[in-house]
Amino acid sequence: MTSTVTISDRDLVERARTGDQDAFRDLVVRYQRLVFSCALTVTRNSADAADVTQEAFIRFHRNAAQFDLNRPLKPYLVTIAMNCARNVLRKRSRTTAMELPSEPSLAHIPDTRPTPEREMARGERRGAIRSLINSLPQRLREVCSLFYLGERSCAEIAGILEMNESAVKVALHRARKKLVESGIREWRTV
Repeated sequence: MTSTVTISDRDLVERARTGDQDAFRDLVVRYQRLVFSCALTVTRNSADAADVTQEAFIRFHRNAAQFDLNRPLKPYLVTIAMNCARNVLRKRSRTTAMELPSEPSLAHIPDTRPTPEREMARGERRGAIRSLINSLPQRLREVCSLFYLGERSCAEIAGILEMNESAVKVALHRARKKLVESGIREWRTV
């Protein structure tokens, strides 16, 4: 009989700080889908999202010693990813005219969960939602990604996007309204 032991983020970060590459790899495996999804929502390009994902984890690795172990890791990684993604957009707009590639929404990222049928249905719903989120203007898209995919509070989003909290709430309201018009009725079931 085998037992599954889940190592906490805190333990993995502590081990990664001491140079344990396996611990860092475990953190990457644990959060790469989330980081990639957030990056894809901002960049709207899977190649850029992959680059952003890599850059986000490199930045985290370089600065792991400064990470406050009393804070949750997930929002911290999402913040790094969103900042890296916005940097890519800034760089892209400086070098070329901003053109958004027509790319299918996040198709399939392999899922390791044990019930494939259920996860497939959930993945299809999330893919449809991501597709609708991607149709929003950039600021609304960022707010939705941070709130729904990154599970950030309005106050945290305000800090990340340098907006006031009221503006975040208004943006969420507008985004929800647009998404409901597009067919999303039940956010919390996704």
